[in-house]
Amino acid sequence: MSVKLNAHGLEIDGQFVPVYSGTVHYWRLERSAWPKILDQVKVLGFGMIETYLPWSVHETSPGHYDWGQADPRKDAEAFMRLCEEKGLWLLVRPGPLINAELTDFGFPDWVLMDPDVQSRTAVGGIHYDAASGLHPPHQFPVPSYASEKFFQYAGGWYDAIGAIMVRHLAPQGCIVAVQSDNETCYLFHDQPYATDYGADSIALYRRCLREKYVSLDTLNAAYSAHYTDFSQVEPPRDCEVETRADVPRHVDWVAYKEYQIRWSVARFARMLRERGVQGIPIFHDIAYQYATPLDVARMEADPDIDWVGMNLYRNQEDYSGAVQRIRFLAGSTRLPFVPEFGNGLWSHHPQTFTPAEEEFITLGALMHGLKAINFYMLVERERWQGCPITRHGTLRPEYARFYQRLSDFLQRYPAWQYERERQVLILLNFDLGRFAALATTLNYSHADLLGLPRELFEVDLDLGLKFDPQVEANLRRPDSWLGTLFQQLALRHLDYDLGDSHIDPARLARYPIVFLQTTDFMDADDQRCLMEYVQRGGHLVVGPGMPYLDPALKPASVFGQVIQSPGTVAIGNGHFTWVETHKLAAMADDWLPCAEYPCDQPLVDLAVLRRNDVTLLFLANPTAQPLDATVTFESARALRAAWGEAATLSAAPSHTFTLNAYSIQIWEIDHD
Repeated sequence: MSVKLNAHGLEIDGQFVPVYSGTVHYWRLERSAWPKILDQVKVLGFGMIETYLPWSVHETSPGHYDWGQADPRKDAEAFMRLCEEKGLWLLVRPGPLINAELTDFGFPDWVLMDPDVQSRTAVGGIHYDAASGLHPPHQFPVPSYASEKFFQYAGGWYDAIGAIMVRHLAPQGCIVAVQSDNETCYLFHDQPYATDYGADSIALYRRCLREKYVSLDTLNAAYSAHYTDFSQVEPPRDCEVETRADVPRHVDWVAYKEYQIRWSVARFARMLRERGVQGIPIFHDIAYQYATPLDVARMEADPDIDWVGMNLYRNQEDYSGAVQRIRFLAGSTRLPFVPEFGNGLWSHHPQTFTPAEEEFITLGALMHGLKAINFYMLVERERWQGCPITRHGTLRPEYARFYQRLSDFLQRYPAWQYERERQVLILLNFDLGRFAALATTLNYSHADLLGLPRELFEVDLDLGLKFDPQVEANLRRPDSWLGTLFQQLALRHLDYDLGDSHIDPARLARYPIVFLQTTDFMDADDQRCLMEYVQRGGHLVVGPGMPYLDPALKPASVFGQVIQSPGTVAIGNGHFTWVETHKLAAMADDWLPCAEYPCDQPLVDLAVLRRNDVTLLFLANPTAQPLDATVTFESARALRAAWGEAATLSAAPSHTFTLNAYSIQIWEIDHD
């Protein structure tokens, strides 16, 4: 590859380049303003930008393209040439799905209106986008990401745009990475029984079953069925679980939804490469989902997908959710990347980010391991507000000031080359998420937008389990095993990464201690993978229960062969601990490392980042009230302010900081 991905960014023709960019939608801006706008992008400190290449904007009727002949703003190749003249690298996202608050999400209407393309609901109707109030002016039929006709149409679009892209691939050209589709997840209809029940999708579902079971005998044994051909297998269209025997069929449908997304994203990536998009990495962006129907670890393990990012739009009150997402990227992906980091928001959002909020959330993300970022949007356009550059190419001072300061800071402290001090990894149990998904009855797309309680759509299954999977799978429950663990880490100011039980085993060696939520059931292969981590010298802590079933609720035990009751056992070079929820807080001190820099204020979030001999201390106040926090050092230390006003604190064994509401301070620790 001329452009290679590494753990810190990109290598372009042997030179390191960080993924530090902002979005510019060329077709929404007057062409005469392009040069001035790109100059302002550079004034803000960016050497890379990102843009969609929108299908419906360019293919104005079947087979007829506007590359600037009718509308000069649509000359995508002229925009690429201008980026090259200005010395700007370019990330491109050619869809086929765009969104970008475009009508029909950027799909040509004749594609969507083809019955062979349209996905189907569980009750047989056309699956419509239900968010017309959010994406005016109308609803539209959602395409099936298993439809062969849909892939044929998309192939025609890739033929046209691919011919342009290949002329501008780095290092000779500006394009350094390409995205395969966009937020692929049934257009946010991620409930398992909402869609996709079209003929091509059901055929793909049966292919998925063949790959898993290989033979009908194996499938029949799992389903307690008597099929004579895979073509006889029908998917569940709602939660139809009455006994444990019904669970395997539902687990397989939920797993198929993940398979379909991964299969389609990989197929689009191959289609791009077949059209000459070679020598540069191809990535994908996930909207927000940690769990099914998205499977980040397995998607990134696909050989056709180079890396996976996750988007982030959060107000300051959502700080905890923002940093958890970054921890998940840091614990799960090759390059922790947010392809859409909200600076500004779509116009119907109830609360547009202020400049102070953008500063707070951005620094919080860098603080917790973000190494690649694309600010969406850097330049304003219709249906968007709160950007640092106007559509006329002027700077909006109150917003632009932050990005100029941030770029200056990153010149001095390149965050993508710093490493966080964290010794703990927490793994979400992917099987719990699948079970919580199958135990729902939401088979009408986007009924959740009505604002009804989530619990209204949950199915209370009595299957004789010791633990409630929906309780343990709910990351918002403070009384769950994970909720208790999160509280203990926060009280001790211990930073950590997040992942899930599908994690690449090679990542586990980075952490001396791994926590894993476990209940009645868990995949046996995932258990064996974690046992190898223990045998090589790791410490695995599980709870609240011990798995004795597989995800299909059939007898299976791996962990249970080495430990039969709560406690700790030595295995190989490592240790295995089982602890129940009510004992987790009391026993945490036995395994958790001590904080390097103890802090007396439990509400303050603290992180330490290092690069060579430079150490940065981040202190965040995620509350609406000012806080005082005293941090203790192992010996007298002087501190220099790395962010904000110039200030120096003389050497002392402790320092007290006054943190304003929703603010972050960054200090460089003097080790001399």
